[in-house]
Amino acid sequence: MKTRPLVVLAHGTRAPGALPVLEQVSAQVADLLPGVVVRHGFVEFQNPTAREAFSGLHDPVVVPFFLGGGYHVLHDLPGLLAEHGSGSATRHLGPEATIIKVVADRLRQAAAEAGTAVTSLDGVVLAGSGSFRRRPVRETEQAAALLARELGVPVRPAYLAKTSPTAREAVASWRREGARTIAVAPYLLAEGKFSRALHRSEASFVAAPIGAHPAVARVVAQRYREAVGSEIGIECARGRVSLAPVAAG
Repeated sequence: MKTRPLVVLAHGTRAPGALPVLEQVSAQVADLLPGVVVRHGFVEFQNPTAREAFSGLHDPVVVPFFLGGGYHVLHDLPGLLAEHGSGSATRHLGPEATIIKVVADRLRQAAAEAGTAVTSLDGVVLAGSGSFRRRPVRETEQAAALLARELGVPVRPAYLAKTSPTAREAVASWRREGARTIAVAPYLLAEGKFSRALHRSEASFVAAPIGAHPAVARVVAQRYREAVGSEIGIECARGRVSLAPVAAG
């Protein structure tokens, strides 16, 4: 049986100077999956586009390079697959304990650079991208609970768009309660407009986004292995489109 190709699909950013995280993670994934064709693409703003990434591929496995199951995962990706005529979409990447450990590591690095320790923090704000849908908001709340368990300090979720509180509001709330040392941990895969906005939150310091960490590549590779091992098929007029089951948002 022919090995199915893999496409890792991210949102994309217009922020100048953003690091090529998706490209780097995709290269790491290719090393983890020898013999598998691995491509990457973006839903908007950057190239290659999703259509370019799909071009010439039959029955690709698409791993959404998203932490939450928001609009792009639930609407755009199925539409792109239906247009292509074959393929399957796996579950997105979060909330995953493996990735939360990376968030914790980024925070520890930032704390060390600020001359402090995570255990001395009064609080942490975990800043996700935000959504009008309840499901990705709930997933950010779950990620905050996982991070609190990992760090041993209080963690509250916040959002960069569409949902309250914002990171700035969450930091201000901690301050009103008497907290002095507050850090912001981006629950974001890559640098961009959202991550840069966090530096206006008035936190004591802001950690780096998750970035091209080997743990992220391992999660992507695992999603692929799960998909090729167990699929739910839906016949489409131009070929087979199989979509992973999605919980109601």
